[in-house]
Amino acid sequence: MPWPPHPFTFTCPQCHWHKTTVPPSDALREGKDWFSACPSCQHVDLDVWPATGLEIFKAKLVQPFN
Repeated sequence: MPWPPHPFTFTCPQCHWHKTTVPPSDALREGKDWFSACPSCQHVDLDVWPATGLEIFKAKLVQPFN
């Protein structure tokens, strides 16, 4: 049985864009659950790390509105 991946926080070191994702399943959608490039400036070298508890909480609060 597939498991959803852990939540991640993506940050662009060039323009300081950031987003925390909480994937609902193991099928990751580019630009929604996973980012390979910054949607703001198209920089491809994003900083990615496991999301903290506070980042996950904030992402789940705004998730119904996206």
